[in-house]
Amino acid sequence: MKLDKVVCIYPYLQEVPIYEFFPPIGLEYIAAAIEDLVGEVSVIDLRLEKNFGDVLKVPPDMFCVSVNWHYEFESVCEVIRALPPEVLTVVGGRQATESVDQLFELCPNIDVIVRGDGEETIREFVTTGSPEGVAGLSYRQNGRVVHNPNRDLKPVSNTLFPNREARRYQYRVSYQKVGLGYSFDSMFSSRGCPFNCKFCSFKRNPLGQKREYSERTPESVIEELCQIEADVVGFLDDNFFVNIERVNAICDLILEEKIRKKFIVNARISIAAHPELLKKMYRAGFWLLMIGVESAQDKSLKSLSKGFTTDEARKAFAVLSRTGMLTSGYFIVGLIGETEEDMLEIGPFATELGLDLIHLNRLRFEKYSGIGDMLAEHPEYYVGEGSRIYSKDLGPREINSILKRIRNGFFTPGKIARALFKGLCAGFPGWKFLLRLPFILPIVIARIARRKQRRRAAREKLRLTLGLLGAGVHDQGKQVPPGPSLAPSGSSPTASREAPPR
Repeated sequence: MKLDKVVCIYPYLQEVPIYEFFPPIGLEYIAAAIEDLVGEVSVIDLRLEKNFGDVLKVPPDMFCVSVNWHYEFESVCEVIRALPPEVLTVVGGRQATESVDQLFELCPNIDVIVRGDGEETIREFVTTGSPEGVAGLSYRQNGRVVHNPNRDLKPVSNTLFPNREARRYQYRVSYQKVGLGYSFDSMFSSRGCPFNCKFCSFKRNPLGQKREYSERTPESVIEELCQIEADVVGFLDDNFFVNIERVNAICDLILEEKIRKKFIVNARISIAAHPELLKKMYRAGFWLLMIGVESAQDKSLKSLSKGFTTDEARKAFAVLSRTGMLTSGYFIVGLIGETEEDMLEIGPFATELGLDLIHLNRLRFEKYSGIGDMLAEHPEYYVGEGSRIYSKDLGPREINSILKRIRNGFFTPGKIARALFKGLCAGFPGWKFLLRLPFILPIVIARIARRKQRRRAAREKLRLTLGLLGAGVHDQGKQVPPGPSLAPSGSSPTASREAPPR
């Protein structure tokens, strides 16, 4: 039976500042997968939504909620519990896949959880009207939870694009909620990565299934790019440059179609072996290369199976620094076997490489990465809150202090001015932003100082709102009989219950 209205919810209130303006593209893929099967589908982003209470006052026939990250897990569960219990509630995403039983226990109004990739699974579920036999689903049945078999991973599609028409907002490049004057969007041109860095778990999904690298055709990539109106587009590929011939063809088509945008991509240092392609990329609008360096220590690069040494990184960045594109380096703080002195060399090493920006991550334990084997060999290390890894000598306080010292040492006024000038030459940010900078900068500084207070206040406000709207929900359980109907709420199949996307 066709659903009249479906609402997809991105339930996070805050975001890591550099990602705060990224659209919830996984939910938009879910919306695209079912748009021809339902009457209306929309995507609600709680980072931007001003009238979430009004959304709950007019319930849809189905909610699809994306639980992707470990952070804000408690408040995300509060959002889910506040949803009207009579509405079919489907939850999915990476964190949901890892926490199926926990979510069912914490949120009694969840009916179905999608494990792994959601597009085919949610489409089959909506088509059949029942979770029975649908691979990749877990659901409630007669007071217990049923887990269907896993769904096989499929290659990235050349024809399924995110449903951007389901958006209620315009996403703009910002920092600490201060707009920088440019609209933003993101897209996938490939999925998976053929490399085997030991710290990375994205080569497998949370179910342990290996994700083989697959790529879209250049023509498919350009077709979607032509539909995107944003000034800046971030490619979400793990590594955009696996197939150099494909990248060449994409650049040629961008130039032929006269697509005037700025692009951000993830890369490995091996791209430096193609200087002619780098020149073409610059002409095509590629503006920022995000490159995983991870460490300033050869011993760590070897233990992580990065596939290069610090000397090879120096040679690569000598080429990359001459392209005109900005370069940003990912580094991991707290690597097993590194001392405080080793970690503090990240800043000087990044400066030596000529990096314009750095992004620091804490070492985390991921179930299907190789970090578990390394932990077994080093009993002085342990997994702390948020799956972060610490040692008996370098705990959370010490690692936080090291992170701050690296950032403060690297981001000097001179480096910031140099990066702005380089970006200006590349066409982003432009003169418009530069003229606004004296007015923007004080606001950004003030907002950084108030970030923690704002976050606590936002959570408290949402708790109050959800407490009023979802009164009694915590004590109301509901059970779904075998194969619940997807009939509109209020019809007999859903009313007779006794007591999920990327």
